[in-house]
Amino acid sequence: MTTSNRGDDDYRGADADGVIRTKFDWSSVTPSIAVIEAVAIAADREPTALDPLQGAVDTDALNTLLTPARVTRGITTVSFEFAGRTVTVQSDGEVVVRPDESRHESE
Repeated sequence: MTTSNRGDDDYRGADADGVIRTKFDWSSVTPSIAVIEAVAIAADREPTALDPLQGAVDTDALNTLLTPARVTRGITTVSFEFAGRTVTVQSDGEVVVRPDESRHESE
């Protein structure tokens, strides 16, 4: 698995709990593509091997909601489940991917 091929992305790696934090520039990558790239890193899979993101969230709405021009005050945050992980995306470009805790508890 390779990390994102976008040179302006900031990949910070996984912490001790398996949480992946990345930072993107929304002027060069859409939030939906950033989510796919971050989850692929977390899952150690190619982005094309993941299920379609559209099945978890309305990607057009996600991209529109988190566009910096639409955010006038504070940071907008959207969280959802995708590919067995909890994904949090912020209007400042941060994407956080956490392992799904319920999956670990049931194993």
